[in-house]
Amino acid sequence: MDGERRPALGPPAQSLLADGHLVLWTLCSVLLPVFITFWCSLQRSRRQLHRRDIFRKSKHGWRDTDLFSQPTYCCVCAQHILQGAFCDCCGLRVNEGCLKKADKRFQCKEIMLKSDTRAPDAMPHHWIRGNVPLCSYCVVCKQQCGTKPKLCDYRCIWCQKTVHDECMKNSLKNEKCDFGEFKNLIIPPGYITSINQMRKNKKTDYEVLASKFGKQWTPLIILANSRSGTNMGEGLLGEFKILLNPVQVFDVTKTPPVKALQLCTLLPCHSARVLVCGGDGTVGWVLDAVDEMKIKGQEKYIPQVAVLPLGTGNDLSNTLGWGTGYAGEIPVAQVLRNVMEADGIKLDRWKVQVTNKGYYNLRKPKEFTMNNYFSIGPDALMALNFHAHREKAPSLFSSRILNKAVYLFYGTKDCLVQECKDLNKKVENWMVSEWNCLIWKVSSFSTLATGAVAADSGKGWETRLTLLPGMMMGCWKSSVCTGLSTALRFR
Repeated sequence: MDGERRPALGPPAQSLLADGHLVLWTLCSVLLPVFITFWCSLQRSRRQLHRRDIFRKSKHGWRDTDLFSQPTYCCVCAQHILQGAFCDCCGLRVNEGCLKKADKRFQCKEIMLKSDTRAPDAMPHHWIRGNVPLCSYCVVCKQQCGTKPKLCDYRCIWCQKTVHDECMKNSLKNEKCDFGEFKNLIIPPGYITSINQMRKNKKTDYEVLASKFGKQWTPLIILANSRSGTNMGEGLLGEFKILLNPVQVFDVTKTPPVKALQLCTLLPCHSARVLVCGGDGTVGWVLDAVDEMKIKGQEKYIPQVAVLPLGTGNDLSNTLGWGTGYAGEIPVAQVLRNVMEADGIKLDRWKVQVTNKGYYNLRKPKEFTMNNYFSIGPDALMALNFHAHREKAPSLFSSRILNKAVYLFYGTKDCLVQECKDLNKKVENWMVSEWNCLIWKVSSFSTLATGAVAADSGKGWETRLTLLPGMMMGCWKSSVCTGLSTALRFR
C-alpha cells in the first residue's frame, strides 16, 4: 500500500552500505591521483615530443631551461616567463607555447648569406627586440637599456649593440654592421659565401678576399669539450655562438678536431687562432690534429693555440698563464679579450716511442705525443684508471673536486695494493748523445702516461721508451728542436 512505510534497514545492512561507501571513496582517493599523474605524464611526453620535433627541424639552436638567470620576457607574447626555451645562437627567449610561432617569425644567425651580390664585409644589423644584456647602453643616447619591466629595446645579434625603442630609426635598421668589439675574431657570413663561390670556380686565392678585413683580422676557432672537468663546455658553446659566428664553434665530442681545423684552410695563411676549452687531454688531442695538418702539407694554415682550462689538472694551461681552472668567474667576452691580447710563444713537443721486445719482435712500436710531461709507474696507473672510468660514465665526473677525490682514491688504492712495487729496480735509463734522446728500459711493468694520455702496452714484455725532441709541428724553425708548436701565452 502507498500509505505503508518501507521497513528500515537493519544494522547489518547499514554496516554493509557504510563499508561500500568507504571502499568507494578509498578507491577514488587512490586511483584519482594515479590517473592525474598518468595524464600529466602523458601530456608532458607529448609536449616533449612536439618540442623535440621543432628543435630538430628548426634552424635555431633551441635549448630548454627550467629557470632563466635574469628577468626574461617572451619575444612573441611579451609576457614575463620564468622557464621556456632559448636559442644559443641568436639569444631569442620564448615561452613553451610560443615556440612554434617564434621559430617561424624570427630568423636566426646566418652562417652564410643567401645572396653573394654583397661585399664580404657588407651586412646590415640583425636586430632582436627585448632581453638585452644587463648594464648595456644605447648607441644613440648613451643611456642604459633594458630598465623597463617589459619587453623593450633592441640588440644586434652580431655586433651586440643595443638601442632604445624610441631611439630606433630607419637609418639604424639599414645601417651596415661592423661586428662590434670582436670583429677581428669573427668570420663574417659574407666571407663564407664568397669562399663557397670561389671554390665552385676552382679559385683558392683567399688572401685577396681577406685583405678587405685588414691585417688585424685573426679569426678565432672555438674547440670545446663538453665532458671536460666540470662539464661547463656545453654552456660555453652557446655563449661563444652568441658572440661569434656559429660556424666557428665546435664541440669536439661531436666534431673531431681533425675535421674542425679544416676551417683554417679557408682562411689566410698563419692568421687563424684556436681556443681550446678543456683539460690537458683535450689540448693534446687538438695539437695532435694540428700535427696531422703538417703531414697533409697544410703547414701554412697551422693556427696558434690558446687554452681555457676546464679540466682537472690543467698543467699546460697553468704553464702558459691561462690559470689552473675556469669556473665562470670572468665573462666569456673577457676571455675573448684575453685571447686578442695574448702573445705567441713557441712550445716544444716530444714524441715517446714504446718498443716491446719479446721472443718474437712482431709488435710495431707505439708512439705517443708528450706536451709537458710523461710518467711511468703509480701516477700513470692512476691516470689510466681515471680515464677508463670517465669514459664509461662521463656524467659522474662533473665536478673538479670530485675528480680529484677519485684520483686520491686510486692513489690510496695503489699504496695498499702496490702494483708498482720495486719499480726502481725494473727501470734503467741512459742518454744517447748522438741522437739527442733519452731511453728508458722497463721490464715486467709497462703502464705509461704522456700528458693526459695513458696506455697499457702489455705486461710481461720488455718495454723500451725513447724520448725524441721536437718531432711535431715544424712550422717554426729553431736551432734546438726539429719542430715546435705555437701557443698563445696570457700575460
